[in-house]
Amino acid sequence: MSTLFVDTINEKTSGNGIQIPGHIVQVVHATNSSQVAVSSTSAYTDLLSCAITTKYANSIIMVQGCVPNYSNNPNGNAWTNSHYIRLNESGGDGIVAGYEHPGPHTSMEFSQVSPVLYISGAKSVGTYTYVIQVVATVGGDTHYFGRTTGSAPSYTRMVVMEIAQ
Repeated sequence: MSTLFVDTINEKTSGNGIQIPGHIVQVVHATNSSQVAVSSTSAYTDLLSCAITTKYANSIIMVQGCVPNYSNNPNGNAWTNSHYIRLNESGGDGIVAGYEHPGPHTSMEFSQVSPVLYISGAKSVGTYTYVIQVVATVGGDTHYFGRTTGSAPSYTRMVVMEIAQ
């Protein structure tokens, strides 16, 4: 086993910093602490956004999210408790991830937490904004995202990380 002692680490060139492949360069996060009600089947609704400005060329970006949802299906129609989730990247590739209609096919009251996970390819230095968006699968029900019950909040959250390569 070897031990490395260092008194000073100098940058490769002025202003570029020190880049170690595979390490997390920075972490940003966002939380939506307000309930969002969605019933539209034609237009996506933005639930939460988070921007990151990369520090290094060729870094990758990892996005993790938590989307709590409740719907009570008062109309009793099939698929009214389900919705589509997608992740939009502005400043980059547009829609980067979609998640198949979480929710049951049958008529029932339903509560769930849908995860969001995305890992990009190599990015240029720039600002990228990630937006979690939802739309109801079929009409007839309202979906509640970030609903508070019994004084316990269930917020929609997102973490965005730049990882050096």
